[in-house]
Amino acid sequence: MTCSYKLTESEVVNAMKLNGRGSDKTLVVLVVIGLLLVLVGAFTEYKTMGFGGVVGGVIGYFSVLFLLIPFNAKKQYRQLRALRTEITMHLLEQGINFKSESGESNLRWSDIHKWKYGKGIYLLYTTSNMFHMVPSRALSNESEFSKLLGEHLGPRSA
Repeated sequence: MTCSYKLTESEVVNAMKLNGRGSDKTLVVLVVIGLLLVLVGAFTEYKTMGFGGVVGGVIGYFSVLFLLIPFNAKKQYRQLRALRTEITMHLLEQGINFKSESGESNLRWSDIHKWKYGKGIYLLYTTSNMFHMVPSRALSNESEFSKLLGEHLGPRSA
């Protein structure tokens, strides 16, 4: 399978938000901490600390996710020309080849650490925070792509 695409600013923003959201495990930990803080506020004399911690944490998390990350992603999109050039992706038996005028990347399946999907974009991680972005709109057969990722990498991470 071969496809070509140019990433849009909104796809880069969605990719960065998906990455910044954290894994399901991270979200579970945050919810548990929030519940513990609610219990502290409800059953101890530290009500302000317990409830304030929850409110501050929620405001902070959503401020980063919906304000800071989109602002930075748009800035990066404008600054990094490589994000705006056409990318050709070739699915090969041994991995994936990405090619653009800025360079080429050959990823063996074993080089891909994990993958995520959300809001029309796939993230293929080479480390815990470095990833290639593939918009689902560029794929002629999205179910085949998802199947290949599942076969070679296991279930998606988020």
